[in-house]
Amino acid sequence: MPFLKTPCTKCSKPFETEKSFEIAGKTVLRGKCGHIMTQDQIKPADPYALVSVDGRKLYPFQADTVTFMEASGGKALIAHEMGLGKTVCALGFLAAHLKEATPFLAVVKRSLTYQWQHETMRWLGEDHFAQIIGDSRTPLLPGVTGYIISYDLLRRHKTLSDQLQQRGVKTLILDECQQIKNSESQRTIEVRNLVRHFDNVFALSGTPIKNNAEEYFPVLNIISPTTFPKFSQFQMYDCESYWDGRKYRTGGLRNPEAFMSKTKRFIIRKERKDVKEQIGLNHTEADRRFSFHELSKEVEKLYEVTYRQFRDEFNETGGSGGFEETSNILAFLSRMRHLAGISLVDPVIDHTMEFLGSTDRKLVIFVHHQDVGLMIQTKLESLMKELGLEPPRNLTSNLDAQQRSDIVNWFNSTDKCVLVASTLASGEGLNLQTCSDCLMVERQWNPANEEQAESRFIRIGQTEQVTATYFIAVGTVVEFFSEIVERKREIVSKTLSGQAAKWDQSSLIKELSEALASSGGKRWGW
Repeated sequence: MPFLKTPCTKCSKPFETEKSFEIAGKTVLRGKCGHIMTQDQIKPADPYALVSVDGRKLYPFQADTVTFMEASGGKALIAHEMGLGKTVCALGFLAAHLKEATPFLAVVKRSLTYQWQHETMRWLGEDHFAQIIGDSRTPLLPGVTGYIISYDLLRRHKTLSDQLQQRGVKTLILDECQQIKNSESQRTIEVRNLVRHFDNVFALSGTPIKNNAEEYFPVLNIISPTTFPKFSQFQMYDCESYWDGRKYRTGGLRNPEAFMSKTKRFIIRKERKDVKEQIGLNHTEADRRFSFHELSKEVEKLYEVTYRQFRDEFNETGGSGGFEETSNILAFLSRMRHLAGISLVDPVIDHTMEFLGSTDRKLVIFVHHQDVGLMIQTKLESLMKELGLEPPRNLTSNLDAQQRSDIVNWFNSTDKCVLVASTLASGEGLNLQTCSDCLMVERQWNPANEEQAESRFIRIGQTEQVTATYFIAVGTVVEFFSEIVERKREIVSKTLSGQAAKWDQSSLIKELSEALASSGGKRWGW
């Protein structure tokens, strides 16, 4: 399906913005075709006067975001850092413009549907109900304030567009819009189909880029097709490229400052450090610590065998530059990481029991593999029972939205407890600011996923220093990976903050493989 385009009202050619001006409450666009287009800004409300059902007001930066959404003409990307209330900003706009902006449709991750329903009533009022569309046969109820659907269901719901038009839905909200980073996916195509029918379109994401700048284009084209009408132009003029030894790949933004200038009328981003005084947050990032442990005897032999297989595979394929085409390389790396995670179960148990015995705080233990999480949960159950504590709960990816919500509510309302959670399943949408301590048992290949997990704690209302303890199996793929992943996380952060930074996703696994192949066998004297 072609990308969205806006025809010029004078010559009917696809309009491409060359320069924009703000004049008398209107946005004036001068096109490359030489003609002018105007976009009306939305009449300002008073977001500072909004009060939620539980008596909360918007923070000043959130109220300013609502004002920005008005000035954008109802088309904007809210890219605030994780934990700063992007959902609240979107709902603040709806609350300030109920008549003009509702009914609305929120497209969200499946696990966040109940949270959106709850937050809608919290900020718009208990009389404003948002219907969760549970399956493709669910009819859209008349007279409700909004509708909530998951990205996964969106592509299977064949009559949704017609029903939305019948109900007069006016605003589309794309939560965690990195879900449509693939321009050619059916999910992204369905979103493009929907966009044509809405007066207002808002995208929300603290991490619109996870791997490379190409992922930015789908949402940029959806929010401002006059600025970003063609993917090829975006690649050529806005993206940085690099040579990986075989072909050119897309990296980060070519000129972040120029990009920020070009998008300033429809992209707004705030970071914790920018609003620290407003929200009363004492610390803007987690204090990362590392806990090193030897491989257990039960695991070491299996790890050694797997490492030998990896090294042989790498020497045959990876050393010649073809490792990216060999799925065995990543499979061996993942297997070694899994074995390291199993080996770390007992050290994690010891750390947790010491923590519970010396503090009155709660703890989240992040894992990647379900069997690692289950082993930790099972061992903790009997030990915590002896202390008179509630058994730990396990938050996994196979839970439905209601089950996830129940576990999170239990955790936030229990004084001293432990939550074992999948890093990937918990990385988005969960509010865990009642806790300030977490353990990372298994590293993620993409450091942005670890940042998201940490940010579940560094949210509005958190006043304690968040401590994230990373468990490292000495001499394993995890130890080699740790230095690389920290450098990768810094690159991602700088790119999103508009600072120049080279983005080279492929070098992460490549550098790890090369280092591991040359030095990973030293512990066995190779």
